[in-house]
Amino acid sequence: MLARLCAFLCVLTIFALIDHAVAASEPRVALVIGNSEYGEAIGKLKNPANDAKLMAETLKGLGFSVNLVLDADQKAMKRAVKSFGAKLREAGSDATGFFYYAGHGVQVEGTNFLLPVDAEIAAEADVEIESIAADDVMTQMQSAGNAVNLVFLDACRNNPLARTSRS
Repeated sequence: MLARLCAFLCVLTIFALIDHAVAASEPRVALVIGNSEYGEAIGKLKNPANDAKLMAETLKGLGFSVNLVLDADQKAMKRAVKSFGAKLREAGSDATGFFYYAGHGVQVEGTNFLLPVDAEIAAEADVEIESIAADDVMTQMQSAGNAVNLVFLDACRNNPLARTSRS
C-alpha cells in the first residue's frame, strides 16, 4: 500500500516539476489501462483495476482528457492504443501524452509485453501473438510529435508462463 501511495505521489511530483511550457491550458491526453480479471492460467490480480481508477481520477484532476479501460481483451487494448495515438495527433505539438498500464506484463527476448485479460498463452512463443508490445504504445505516442510523453508500467512481472526458451 505504501509503495502505491509513493507511486501516485511521484506522478504528482513529476507534473509539478514539468516546465511551464506545458501549461494547464494546453492539451493533456491520457490512456489508463487496468487489467485484473485474468483467467486461472495466468492468474488474477487484486489491485490493477483499482489502481487504474485512482490514476484516472488523479489525471482528470490535473486537466487530462482520460480514456479509462478496465479488464480489456486484446482487441479492446489495441483499439484503445490506436484511439489514444489519434487523440494525441489531434491535440497537436503542444500536447502532453500520458500512458499508464497496470496488470500482467512479461518480457520475451528483450521486448516488454502487456497482457490482455483474454490472452491464451501456452508458451513464450505465443506472447507476441496474444499480447500488446509496450513498444507499440510508444510508437503511437511518438508519431503524434507532441511536446511531452510519459509512460508508466505498473506490471506484475512474475512470468506466469512456463519457460520454453532463453531470452
